[in-house]
Amino acid sequence: MKLCKYMFLLALAFSVQGCFFIFIPGSVMGGITDAVTGSEGNNCVGASAKVGDKVRMPGGGSATVKSLSGTSMRCASPEMPIRALLAFD
Repeated sequence: MKLCKYMFLLALAFSVQGCFFIFIPGSVMGGITDAVTGSEGNNCVGASAKVGDKVRMPGGGSATVKSLSGTSMRCASPEMPIRALLAFD
């Protein structure tokens, strides 16, 4: 019985030889993309927002727009399509 298990493991090892898998977390890929494109910020704002504008946050606070990075796939809401770097008050 033990010999059968070892033979199975040996056959399995030879069958997956040369196969490999590399997992890269999404946050790492996002960081690489941001470094290449120059995008910054983790918040989304409306299309009419400009640098220096005060925006109201969902929690009731406010923040000032420091920079805008254009439309982003990270901003899924059609009402807030622009990625922005905010300074919280």
